[in-house]
Amino acid sequence: MDTQRALLIALAIVASTSIATALMLADGSTWPAALLTGLAAGGAVLWGLLGCFNRHP
Repeated sequence: MDTQRALLIALAIVASTSIATALMLADGSTWPAALLTGLAAGGAVLWGLLGCFNRHP
């Protein structure tokens, strides 16, 4: 995988995880629930971007 693609995927995962966690904490959730939600969002972004990059070389 190209270095730029790997960096793009890593930045998208970090951004989605932090945004989802911050939104859950702002809604009043506990830390474990917010962290699990953020990690689920990061995993979904990882899965989607890897699938997208594998289809279009």
